[in-house]
Amino acid sequence: MAERSGQSIVPNQCPVGADGSCGRTIIMIELPESIRRQIPEAVLRRLDSLDPLTQEAFLTEFKKKKKSGFVAFLLWWLFPAWHYFYVGKVWVNLLFWITFGGLGIWWVIDLFRLSGLVREYNKTVAIGVLKEIEFLN
Repeated sequence: MAERSGQSIVPNQCPVGADGSCGRTIIMIELPESIRRQIPEAVLRRLDSLDPLTQEAFLTEFKKKKKSGFVAFLLWWLFPAWHYFYVGKVWVNLLFWITFGGLGIWWVIDLFRLSGLVREYNKTVAIGVLKEIEFLN
């Protein structure tokens, strides 16, 4: 298995034709499991069909734009409602402040919703990054 900029690269086998030949071999970057869980299945399938350079570009851009669940938790704990700004939900943040965090109940419920908010944001980012990269190619 070859190494390329810290990521292992493995061959992705294409379907074998009637004559037994493949005709092409696609090299794909093996994504860490922690990153794979944050990317929708449709994006992963599309990534498999892209060349290694494009895959690396996607991975680099996704890592820059994705959000951390730990940072969201810190914002939730230290600065109530700022976690909504962190995941791009400005209007929800304003509603949170107007209702005083649902008199504190909303703030407590958000503890259980944080990972889902960050996961949803990261999936949206993955789709957007893939669209940008495909547009540029």
